Amino acid sequence: MWIALAVLLIAIMLGAAGQICLKFGLGKLDSQAPFVVVTAMFRNWHVLAGFVAYGVSSLLYLFVLSRLDVSYAYPFVAINYVFVTFLAWLILKETVPTLRLVGLAIICTGVLVLFASYRAPQPGLGDNLGTAAIERPVNQG
Repeated sequence: MWIALAVLLIAIMLGAAGQICLKFGLGKLDSQAPFVVVTAMFRNWHVLAGFVAYGVSSLLYLFVLSRLDVSYAYPFVAINYVFVTFLAWLILKETVPTLRLVGLAIICTGVLVLFASYRAPQPGLGDNLGTAAIERPVNQG
């Protein structure tokens, strides 16, 4: 599980870096004409780096899905909002209002609760809170 979570964190950080690269690269375009923007995107190394980061992130996420339940792994992607906001503040010099910081703190709290919910699969057992896990019946037909 720990390796899968480490790879997931790397995938999420690459996705955030890709987002910042795309925004940075598109910010350098002068024209607003759609055709000019689309063609210029593919000649801008920041935009290309953003696409590469997204591609590698997706490949790493596939590895994660092969090791963790999607209902556990996918909600972790929400931490991407936190990374993107931090990088936008740090690199792009964007202003981050207090209310947005409160929202990010709520996301972090949710991810921590999600992290704590992990239990190695053990058939027939509920979680440690004394409640049964929600499980789908196994179709044996």
